[in-house]
Amino acid sequence: MSMRDYVQKTRHLVSCIVTHPIDVASQVHVIIFGMREGMTRYCLTRAKPSTLEAAFALALREDYTVASSYARALTPDARASAPEPMEIDAIEAESRSRSTSTGRDRSGESSL
Repeated sequence: MSMRDYVQKTRHLVSCIVTHPIDVASQVHVIIFGMREGMTRYCLTRAKPSTLEAAFALALREDYTVASSYARALTPDARASAPEPMEIDAIEAESRSRSTSTGRDRSGESSL
């Protein structure tokens, strides 16, 4: 589940609690520790947001920062250095030329 979906689902669940409301500090704690472990959760535990909306804003901002840093790590140069596919015809031609050259040496012709 993406962070944006998690925030939307949590907002909906919080809005449904009307009969026995939970204090804000407990809501923030439950939201933070309901996230999967990662940089976003780590930053939220260090920042200690005081309201639920502050926690949501910080979580979305950190999630965007982490995602964009991973995207920048994959530069076009890194993608360009990937192995290139070879043509099958070139491989077959190379193997044919090797087999014919070794066949001549075996036929008794001297290379002196």
